[in-house]
Amino acid sequence: MKYLYLLAAGLLAATPALAQTTSGGVRIGAPGAPDAAAALDISATGKGLLIPRMDSATRAGIAAPPDGLMVFQTDGRQGFWYCVGGAWLYIPDKTRSGDNLGNHTATRNLNLAGNRLVGGTPAAPGAVGLRVDGNGLVRLATAPRPFGVYDNAAGLYLTDVDAGFLVRTSIGYGSTTPPASGQGDRLMWTPYYGSFRAGGVDGTQWDAANMGFYSAAFGYNNLVAGLYSLAAGYNNNVRGSYATCLGRDNAVDQLSSGALVIGRNCRAKGNYNLAGGLNSKVQGNYSVALGERCTANAANAIALGRFASANGRSGTFVIADATGNDSLRASANNQFSARYVGGYRLFTNAAMTVGVSLAANGGNAWQVISDSTKKERRRLADGNQFLARIDGMRLGSWNYKGQDARTMRHYGPMAQDFYAAFGHDGVGTIGNDTTINQSDFDGVNLIAIQALYRRVLALEAENAALRRQQPAPAAPASATTAALEERLRRLEALVGGQAQR
Repeated sequence: MKYLYLLAAGLLAATPALAQTTSGGVRIGAPGAPDAAAALDISATGKGLLIPRMDSATRAGIAAPPDGLMVFQTDGRQGFWYCVGGAWLYIPDKTRSGDNLGNHTATRNLNLAGNRLVGGTPAAPGAVGLRVDGNGLVRLATAPRPFGVYDNAAGLYLTDVDAGFLVRTSIGYGSTTPPASGQGDRLMWTPYYGSFRAGGVDGTQWDAANMGFYSAAFGYNNLVAGLYSLAAGYNNNVRGSYATCLGRDNAVDQLSSGALVIGRNCRAKGNYNLAGGLNSKVQGNYSVALGERCTANAANAIALGRFASANGRSGTFVIADATGNDSLRASANNQFSARYVGGYRLFTNAAMTVGVSLAANGGNAWQVISDSTKKERRRLADGNQFLARIDGMRLGSWNYKGQDARTMRHYGPMAQDFYAAFGHDGVGTIGNDTTINQSDFDGVNLIAIQALYRRVLALEAENAALRRQQPAPAAPASATTAALEERLRRLEALVGGQAQR
């Protein structure tokens, strides 16, 4: 204010004829009293008020500038500057800054009154932009895109959104009707259901009647009416809860829960099931059907491969190869069934040199890997000792504990006896005292048969020698010869019985 008084005094001294003063005011440039509300009233034509001009360094060097002090800065950010609270503020130039809003905090609502926030230039402003309706709903376009128009330039771009993107709501609040219904392509969040949709439909798949709470659908024509469920792909139908469909043309029954269906044209009915592949279906609780046209239509059933079926039998495992279109079906509950016409191989070591196989195309017994090139540390056995050990074993019939003794009896040795007799060969241990390896069992039999055969050969040779020493054929056979022949018959019978085993 001091500067204004000094300026007024100077003007009064220079042009006394054009200045008049009254109590508390000065008028310059015209006769009459100054405006009652003005301390300085200047009237001029073709002239203006020229305030002090200085560079930024001079402005910044003014000591303790009072509030309201104004200067015109001639360098840097040229223009009018004024002081408030000891800080210098710049008065933006609309032609330079591009707007006249300034850098301030609004103290009242900004009412668009039906207008939009648009882009463009003053000469060519845009026509489509941000609109806020009376309910506070924000829209980015004037109306739906006209038919035949493939780019209306309306959209939302969020770039470098380091703080993320959040839409917060609470389930059960808001309208029960989705933001858009019927056919069409869209990205849609429905707060009342806590549901999300992205893609498109050709009908009512995304209407309120088919909207499950906390559900999501991605792709085209995916319907998710179940609670906490998901569908992605094409034309999937999820009516069960906690369920997921991925692929195309898959379905989860309304009464199902926790099912996972993947592939094409697969179905799930029941609880906590898995179906996948092509035309596979599950119709029981806790079951699996994977592959082509596999069916797990019973509880706790598994069907894998091609045309495998539980056949309504629970607790079954059915696995089939790709030959033919005739289903491999379970025939009893809790049964394992497999069909592989190319055979079976089971290995028990990483090098695949130990194991068993079942030959392709009709093999009916396990083949044990017995290639001599895959064996080492071979030792010959004393067959006579084996015969003596077999003689000391408890051989007879028995049944396992818990089995029906009338129908489940067996013949054979005890594992403890077998291990005590043949579990040590001087190099290491063979088997254990609770099980008998079938290959070892066959090996012991062969060694025993070989020893018996050699005894038979020796007896036959001895018998032939004795016969040569006998008198002419007319003579009666001696008691010794008869005894030898009887002994030979018993040995031959024994060898024959071992061979049959």
